[in-house]
Amino acid sequence: MEKQRFYMQPSVLIKILVCAAVIAAFWFAPPVAPLTEIGMRVIGVFIGVILLLSLVDTVWPAMLAVVLLGQSGVCTINEAISGSIGNWIIYFVLMSFIMTHALNESGFTDRLVAKFMSMKLVSKSPWIFTISLGVLGMLLGCFMDQVPATAFMLAFVSRTYKELGYTGKDSYPHVANILTVFGVNVGGAMTPISHSLAILGIGIYEGATGNTLSLFSYLAFGVPTGLILFVLLCIVVRLLSHPDMSKFKDFKVENVLKKQGPMSLQEGTTAVIFFVTVIMWILPGILTMISDAAWIATFNSLGITFWAILSVVVMAVVQINGKPLLDVKTVVNQSINWGILLFISIGVYLGSAMSAESTGIVAAIQQNITPLTQSVAPIVVVFLIAAVSIIMTNFASNVSTITVMTGVGVALAMSSGGAISPVGIALVTTMCGSCAYLLPSSFATIAMLHGHEYSSRNKIYLFGILMIVITSIVIGFIGYPIGCALTGG
Repeated sequence: MEKQRFYMQPSVLIKILVCAAVIAAFWFAPPVAPLTEIGMRVIGVFIGVILLLSLVDTVWPAMLAVVLLGQSGVCTINEAISGSIGNWIIYFVLMSFIMTHALNESGFTDRLVAKFMSMKLVSKSPWIFTISLGVLGMLLGCFMDQVPATAFMLAFVSRTYKELGYTGKDSYPHVANILTVFGVNVGGAMTPISHSLAILGIGIYEGATGNTLSLFSYLAFGVPTGLILFVLLCIVVRLLSHPDMSKFKDFKVENVLKKQGPMSLQEGTTAVIFFVTVIMWILPGILTMISDAAWIATFNSLGITFWAILSVVVMAVVQINGKPLLDVKTVVNQSINWGILLFISIGVYLGSAMSAESTGIVAAIQQNITPLTQSVAPIVVVFLIAAVSIIMTNFASNVSTITVMTGVGVALAMSSGGAISPVGIALVTTMCGSCAYLLPSSFATIAMLHGHEYSSRNKIYLFGILMIVITSIVIGFIGYPIGCALTGG
């Protein structure tokens, strides 16, 4: 039996000690008005925990944050628990994960891919086929969590490359991989459907302002902005890539598609429940634009979490041949990433704690930072925030980026006297925080892209940097005005 001893890798220990020192420094440093002692402690917790989450671990620092916030004076520990893991957002994300799992397990995703890739247009030319891979990735990314969508697409394109006879040394798979995975990430940034990152940004905005942001409003902003991003991605890849496509001469897409029989009752019922639920999430925002009738207000008061929970319950209750559409118990016990839920929960509450009046943080931003932005046009400030957000999310965690930049951006907007829209800036930072392209540390999907046998890191870096620039410009100068116009910001 090996002798046991206390041991930790020196690099990990150093990171933990540095983060603890940051927290302690703010905890005991005298405040500078209008910051309060509580505000200094909250800032220390915010910075220290974000660093721990980014550099050390994605679970236990979230638990530590609850304890520290409970001792900072901004809230009690019970309030921190209620505001983090007890937040409606966490339950909604959990239900979304379960719904997506059911849709995949039913076989509907395979059927969607087979139907899309069998269209005559897709086989018109090698470039149309390649761009279609990106479109398919984007479509799956719109309705599924990006990680399983990426895993599905990479498995599909690998079969395609083998059928065509390409190897990892050929340039074509490198280009197709980038279009496919970047497409998934853009699709994931376009909608809040089953996407924890978008819901995180919405939650931080609502916690900081006390106002609501409907899923329809996010969709109305995200879909057109994302489509512009994807079109520009395709144009850039087409202009800068010249892969050998001669192997497409005798290619038949049917050889890489899973054969589909008639849709089963389970598959069809699951798909109907899923998409009816999505409609019910979006409908309140549409109805509000049409009328202010009392019944609409009553309908809207149900909230999106109501429909998500109801959907999961219906899938669990409805049985076919004695078996439920969804075995919720098994899914919850074996297929849910509880770590990411804890990660998101503290991200939501840290953003809210930073905006609390007792901290003086918003007042400090208004006094010290807002004057610096008054010498330039508000749209330039928005662009700078978008640029910082997109750069940050391509080096660090998406959750950390959205937590930091949405909290700071909304606080800055609230103190700008109406020059900058809080809801508009929240949409900008949330979408930017979801657009990862560059490093494996940025998002799991990019790590999967880097590790794929048919990928070229040099090409990932080239197109990743170009997309960082393009995304900053599009979301800052085009997406923000769209968001403001649609939300009245």
